[in-house]
Amino acid sequence: MERVLIKLSFWVVLVLVQTSRFNSCLENERIGLLDLKSFIKEVSDFETEKILVSWVDDKMSNCCDWEGVQCNATTGHVIKLSFNDTRQFSHEYYSLDRLPTLNLSLFHPFGELKSLNLSFNYFRDWHENKAYDGFRCLKQLKILDLSYNYFNTTLLPYLNNLTSLTTLDLSFNNMGEGLKSAKQGLANLTNLKVLNLYGNQTTTLYKPRIKNVEKLAELD
Repeated sequence: MERVLIKLSFWVVLVLVQTSRFNSCLENERIGLLDLKSFIKEVSDFETEKILVSWVDDKMSNCCDWEGVQCNATTGHVIKLSFNDTRQFSHEYYSLDRLPTLNLSLFHPFGELKSLNLSFNYFRDWHENKAYDGFRCLKQLKILDLSYNYFNTTLLPYLNNLTSLTTLDLSFNNMGEGLKSAKQGLANLTNLKVLNLYGNQTTTLYKPRIKNVEKLAELD
């Protein structure tokens, strides 16, 4: 009888764990994701109804199952976000002054994020709400892809706080020759293994800005 109870208890615990895993979407992060969706729709030019369709404002919908979202199966925290080529716009009619700025404050709820892909969205700059930490709260972030945007070197001090980064893709941005004169550069990113600066219209790699990146194995 005792063995039966032990076995029964085991199955009850297992069911509870599985149920907890299925309902692992954390409320503050679910709201944060919906805020991100609203922002991307706001800065898109057309077909906004096709953007992140699975992201619905329904508490019965598990945000860990949404498109481009991955969660930690144990804690429920969002650990990966993929927004590559998400913003809808026409390549034929855009000009630099019409491109939107990225609100860094929208990433404040995601302190456990490990991978973030914002490539191919053509943001021309960034801004943040001073009440939040923006990118600076992403202490666990290891992979960041900002390729194919129009960010300049004013973003570097914020990236320089992401000390857990192992991969940073800044290719095809607007860093240009400003990479040589950036005051802080990327000196704090001591865990960086992959750095891509291709397509930034710079002719000289300013070595003092990356001299502390001892683990760097791949540089473009």
